[in-house]
Amino acid sequence: MKSFARVAVFPVVTLLSIGVANAQPKPAVLSALPPQNFAFCLNTDATVVISDTVATEVGVVITNVGNGLTNTSGSVVVAANNFYGKGAGSEWRSAMGQFSLAGGNCYNIASMNKTTSPSGTAWTCALTSGAASGAGATITGVISTQTQVTPIASGYVMAGVSATLNNAPSVNCPY
Repeated sequence: MKSFARVAVFPVVTLLSIGVANAQPKPAVLSALPPQNFAFCLNTDATVVISDTVATEVGVVITNVGNGLTNTSGSVVVAANNFYGKGAGSEWRSAMGQFSLAGGNCYNIASMNKTTSPSGTAWTCALTSGAASGAGATITGVISTQTQVTPIASGYVMAGVSATLNNAPSVNCPY
């Protein structure tokens, strides 16, 4: 009886292990990252440098929100697009690069992405976050698809940062 049980069980175990070895893994499905802005306050005039990190269309909007990190409106001081002058709409004021910001104010940064170069495709508002870094701050914008998280923009404020806030209110996204 023992030998019959071994003979009967062995083929079933072999078939199960072959099935597991040939099973194709399903791609991981990520939940969409929520749109989020980053805010910071400056105690002195400062320079911010912004660059795109993907070949698709990227927009970064910096809004002067006055004296509070959580203010929900203000005036746009930077509207940078990596396709500026190459099909991006007239609302964009410049390409990515270096910009001067006035001290004594707080700023809100929104980043956004299109899946293609300029077209009628809708913007996806990114999760824009940052951190204090020395006397300045670093900034990163990321989006998610069903299977990956992609950094779309990066930047840094060189000096003068007195306060920072992740999960700042969404201002000017989409722009």
